[in-house]
Amino acid sequence: MIDTRIIVEGVSDVETLSKAIQDLALGSEFGVTISSIIPTTNVEIAKKSIIGSDIVLIATDADRSGRELADRLFEELKGKEILIERVKFPKGHDLEHADLFLVSKEIKNSLIRIGLKSLKSIDALTEKDKFIRSLEKDMYGLKIENEDLKKKIKNLEQTVQSFVSEKELINSLEQDLDRINVEKNEIELENSELKKEIKTKEDRISEIEARYRDLEAKILNIYDLDKYWSKISDDEKPKVNEIIKAIEILNFDRVVASEDFIVSPSEDYVHKVLKLIKMGRELNKD
Repeated sequence: MIDTRIIVEGVSDVETLSKAIQDLALGSEFGVTISSIIPTTNVEIAKKSIIGSDIVLIATDADRSGRELADRLFEELKGKEILIERVKFPKGHDLEHADLFLVSKEIKNSLIRIGLKSLKSIDALTEKDKFIRSLEKDMYGLKIENEDLKKKIKNLEQTVQSFVSEKELINSLEQDLDRINVEKNEIELENSELKKEIKTKEDRISEIEARYRDLEAKILNIYDLDKYWSKISDDEKPKVNEIIKAIEILNFDRVVASEDFIVSPSEDYVHKVLKLIKMGRELNKD
């Protein structure tokens, strides 16, 4: 039997409804049984009371407050896999004082409406089932077509594969050629830089030679860089640019440096220049 429960507004409505349905053959006529009549206006109580039921009828008064309660209960209880229907009384009727024949008639009408809705749902499900079967048939056809396409693709891949090795060889040769061109450009650039560096050094040598000749004319002394630096520090001897920078800082005149010698009016100038370089290195370490 189909478990059916009815929600009413008050306890007095329970008695009226019980009398109205006691002579109805709902079991034989509709296959339903009224398992309980629930007197409540509380939505949460209603939710708990209908758990396990198949059908819920909302039988509130036909006045404004009754219709509003019925609408609220219907909205809150629907969608819970339970068939819900409102018992429609004529406008203004109070269930407690309504004619019992009218009440029983509306109960039956509500069950009939639920049955019709169920039939519509069954028809919809039937159509949906037909649609699904049609889709399954189409999917099977697409699957066969897909298998044929896979075979064609495999044959095409085998055909293309014969060209792949040749293309890979061409790509490899092109990559080698690109690499050779890059190396060539790098060598040319490096050669150009070396030529510039050689030219710079030649110009520097010419400049130093000219200054040496000038200094020799002014009777300047030439001091060995390795010898004097070893007295100052055990570090690597300073580069020419370090010595020149120190000379400029000390603002010494007539002092010239090369990679191996320092030309100076006196040995004291040489000591001061080299000590300044040593102090600068120590500060940089810190």
